[in-house]
Amino acid sequence: MPFSIRNALLAVGCLVASACSSPSGGSPSDGLPFVEVDSMRSGDLVCRLGNGYFSGIFRRFSGESERFSHIGVFHREGDSCFVIHADADELNGVGSVRMESLSEFLRQSHDHQFYRFTTDSIRCGVDLIAHDYFRQGIPFDNRFDLASNSSLYCTELVAVAINRATHKDSTIAPFSLSESFCYYRIDDILNCGLLEPIPGEGGTSRQ
Repeated sequence: MPFSIRNALLAVGCLVASACSSPSGGSPSDGLPFVEVDSMRSGDLVCRLGNGYFSGIFRRFSGESERFSHIGVFHREGDSCFVIHADADELNGVGSVRMESLSEFLRQSHDHQFYRFTTDSIRCGVDLIAHDYFRQGIPFDNRFDLASNSSLYCTELVAVAINRATHKDSTIAPFSLSESFCYYRIDDILNCGLLEPIPGEGGTSRQ
């Protein structure tokens, strides 16, 4: 890989760590579509656009729509609602696949949307696979290395879970940034033909 591209990717890795970490500053989201939590199912996907500086940068790597900066997998345990996602400390880039409350995941977002798989078996498979990565404590991948699943960044976690659940490595194909570098984009996940947005009404998400 050319030196200039390698340096750029390492810089992007740091940006991803920051963009995928919990947003800070600003005010909590208002006027965003809400979805009744009782209607949410484990394995649904949750996208957000954080209000931090790095979130604005990372959204430009998310695809043509540039709508979101982060994605995770909704997971329910009894009456408690969580999101499983890969993020890292914005200062040192160290992190892992973790599980946090839905309300914390959506805190101070500019935009968010919930998505559901059209096939329940895929949705359940994605939930089980993502939760297994969380239980293993898989570290955050800030080098965008798709050679193995020993470390995962935010979109890689979701894309790999979908590919494993559908038993096809090509269900979510990585986007080629150059001849020697590929990465997973949020838009490619949302436009794979297996997902539909969960309708919401005016207001903030009820959590």
